[in-house]
Amino acid sequence: MRLPYPLSLPKLLLAGFVLVALPPVLALLGAYFSLDQLSRRSEIAITRATAITRDSRALSEHLNALERLARQQLVLNDPPGLAAYASRRTRFIDTGERLAQHADILNISAELEALRAGEEAIWLRLQQADLKQTQSPALVAAFNAMNASAAGLVGLADARIEADIEALQVEASAARRQLLQRLWVLIPISLLFALGITALIRRPFRQLEAAMRRLGEGSFDDPIKVSGPRDMALLGQRLDWLRTRLQALDAQKTRLLQHVSHELKTPLTALHEGTALLLDKVTGPLNSEQFEVAQILASNCQRLRKLIENLLDYSSLRFAPADLRRETVELGGVVEQVIADQKLAANARGIDITHDCANLSLPADREKLRVILDNLLSNALKYAPTHSRVHIAAHAEGGWASIEVCDSGPGIPADQAPAMLEAFVQGPAPEDSPVKGSGLGLSIVRELVSAHGGEIALLPNSPHGTRARIRLPLTESSS
Repeated sequence: MRLPYPLSLPKLLLAGFVLVALPPVLALLGAYFSLDQLSRRSEIAITRATAITRDSRALSEHLNALERLARQQLVLNDPPGLAAYASRRTRFIDTGERLAQHADILNISAELEALRAGEEAIWLRLQQADLKQTQSPALVAAFNAMNASAAGLVGLADARIEADIEALQVEASAARRQLLQRLWVLIPISLLFALGITALIRRPFRQLEAAMRRLGEGSFDDPIKVSGPRDMALLGQRLDWLRTRLQALDAQKTRLLQHVSHELKTPLTALHEGTALLLDKVTGPLNSEQFEVAQILASNCQRLRKLIENLLDYSSLRFAPADLRRETVELGGVVEQVIADQKLAANARGIDITHDCANLSLPADREKLRVILDNLLSNALKYAPTHSRVHIAAHAEGGWASIEVCDSGPGIPADQAPAMLEAFVQGPAPEDSPVKGSGLGLSIVRELVSAHGGEIALLPNSPHGTRARIRLPLTESSS
């Protein structure tokens, strides 16, 4: 199932950024809300702890002040002292009421009730008209009990504050763990989104790259279709339009080659037959100069025939792969046949052709193998210096038949050797060559060698020249 693409590559990139950033953003939002809740609870706990601590300490101070005022009233027993006690008592009651707001949290309802009841009893006793100094021990005992209750309140308040602090610490630790867990889950999801978006972006680019590579290799048969954003798909459509144009131009070029080749063969045949008649002295005897001219005509007719055959071979290979008729071929016999075909051209330039082919047999198409060797030898004779030697050697190595055609010509630079195997690419024509080559011989050799499952290489020859080497499998299973 293919995922739907956005309308354009920028939208796809934008969607990718959003998807990749979404998990971390969710993690940050979760962390923010957790920290916000923790902050709110911490603020509430701190405010409550401050109030409880302040009121519980104030309650103890009020009790001490009330005890001092009560002792004075026992001695003086005057209205001003009772009024001062009443004022401090009001503040004591207000503090108790404020603490009562936290009674459920601190669980101090009993202590507050005991303080209120104890202070109420003392207040009633101080209001009696017959207040005497002898009541001092009972009054002290009552205040001691109330101070003990107040100290208990302070202890409970401190314990509650410590419990709140521990709870906040536990909650903060849980929030950290939760954030880490979210990160461990969301970061891989973010990475998966990134990989998925990368794959979606890379797929149309890889399709474009493959399409361009096929066009560069001259393969125009497969339609180009790019699945991706709209702008990438439109680019694929333009490339497919370019493919059809190149395919049409390639077909036109091939048809032109076929037509020209066929049209040239008719007058060339007439020239060849007329030259043969002259050499056979059918029209009368020739003097030495006339005979030499006739030989030159015959030689160049042969070369033109070779060029036309190369054009026809190239056209047929472009339209369909080589159809091989494999049989067991004795290499030595094919080499001798090729040398015999090229003997006239070699003799015209005083070039000696030698060969050293072992008793080697291999599964191959005899005619295609002859074309391969004929093109290699023809190319070597073309660039070999006058009165030099061209040598053909063959031997078996590791399941392969290695065949080399060596000349002592100008040679081919190593960086230019691969280009020489392309169609219509050739080195500079020799100075003594009256007819320029077509640049198809080596490309035809490459196609036929590849059809046999072999390989070709142009190597430097020692001390100078070119060594054209082909390797063909010795068994049909290897190919």
